[in-house]
Amino acid sequence: MFVAKLCGLLVVLAVSSILNVLIYTNQSSTAVTAYKRYIATIMHTLNWYYEDLLPGTAAWKSIAYVRRGHVAVSKRSSAKQSSRIVSQKDMAVTQFGFVGYTVLGYKQLGIVYNKEDMEALVHFWRVIGYMIGIQDRYNLCTDNLVSSEHRMRQVEEHILRPALLSTTESFEKMGKALVEGLWCFNPFLDYDAFLFLTARLTGVPGYYYWTEELPSADCETKFQNFSRYSRFILYFVLLIHEVWLKSTIFRWYLNSQMIMSRFLITYFPFLAIFKFGIGDSYVRILK
Repeated sequence: MFVAKLCGLLVVLAVSSILNVLIYTNQSSTAVTAYKRYIATIMHTLNWYYEDLLPGTAAWKSIAYVRRGHVAVSKRSSAKQSSRIVSQKDMAVTQFGFVGYTVLGYKQLGIVYNKEDMEALVHFWRVIGYMIGIQDRYNLCTDNLVSSEHRMRQVEEHILRPALLSTTESFEKMGKALVEGLWCFNPFLDYDAFLFLTARLTGVPGYYYWTEELPSADCETKFQNFSRYSRFILYFVLLIHEVWLKSTIFRWYLNSQMIMSRFLITYFPFLAIFKFGIGDSYVRILK
């Protein structure tokens, strides 16, 4: 699910209306600002998962903070350019970034599928979407799993896939900043590898990896021109998610590593200290 959200954050940058607002805020265009922004995003999201959604809790305060932030950014950016607002469409696409790949790409991600769990996840993000201001008619998560999947596939097919087929230099700059910043949370990140993973999850033509995926024997795949390091990271991540995660023991181990990563990024972000210095390494929310 972490990888699903990382790919989700990357793919929404390809949508020009969202990208333009992020460029305007100037809070994620460099590695250090992206580190602060997206680590804060991870912390907010974990609050939503771990805390009860009740008035006064950290989760409740977090959602209120995010909602106020969207409104403030929309007002400031629209004052500069009337078309540059945080629209219902943009919020719905961003919602896809947090939950879409988990629902649609669970097989490629190694997520154990259980219909009740997936319905619960969709309900959870329906509530989150409502609380941050998404109207019901735009909320990707409806009152049932089937129609939610349909809405997500519509976004994937008609918005995200075309966006990934026509990316810009600004997308590349912001995407590399995102991956470089979050490297401090997970050092096994690489821009080319995770852009490939994102495009593969989105069904972009040419992004095939395993032999059985190739539409023809002479078909070329996009990773053939990657550096050795990028190819290694891509293979390693695919091996984890499509092979090793079938093992319960390895799944427990990987989950424990994610818990450790959260602890370290909160209390001792040594990779960030090494990369950005102490002053920029500690991220705090709701302070």
